Amino acid sequence: MAEPAERLMTVAEFLRWDDGTDRRHELVGGRPVMMAPPSRVHGALALAIGAELRARLAPPCLPQVEAGIVFPHDDFDFFVADMAVSCAPPADELWCPEPVLLVEVLSESTRAHDLGVKLPAYRRLPSVRHILLVETREVRIEHWRREGEGWHVRDVGPGGVVVLEDLGVRLEVDALYRDLPVGGSGEVPS
Repeated sequence: MAEPAERLMTVAEFLRWDDGTDRRHELVGGRPVMMAPPSRVHGALALAIGAELRARLAPPCLPQVEAGIVFPHDDFDFFVADMAVSCAPPADELWCPEPVLLVEVLSESTRAHDLGVKLPAYRRLPSVRHILLVETREVRIEHWRREGEGWHVRDVGPGGVVVLEDLGVRLEVDALYRDLPVGGSGEVPS
């Protein structure tokens, strides 16, 4: 006897869904996927980036942590970015409208998904102009910047600055990682 086809959840259903816990989920291919709690370094990096963005962005641009990301013409994926910036007028939505910057802090448990699934999807969003992939194993940020129809990628390491020129923001990499142990070495960046 044939197995019944699996029923996939739509984004609209996902946004109404409540699993009865306070756990965070993403919708991937129509299936809710639980997200693991972030590590201490992961959370500290997201907080540092958010604080710098909040201090430097001009209104109406605002950063948002744990930002819901919807995709046009895709009814089965709803991702949660570690950080997003939108310059759209503030609204009380369950997602970040028209994100211009997306940030993912790469953890061991999320690295493959962030790089293999989220990054290609983010690059297809027409409003996105910058994507930052922030390492937790070393002091390094990979900055993806939209240039016309393509993307330019730049690795920024110790002593470097991530420049989001069109947003009027400069992020000093050393300041973001200050006092944080990276990787398993126990070293703390100065």
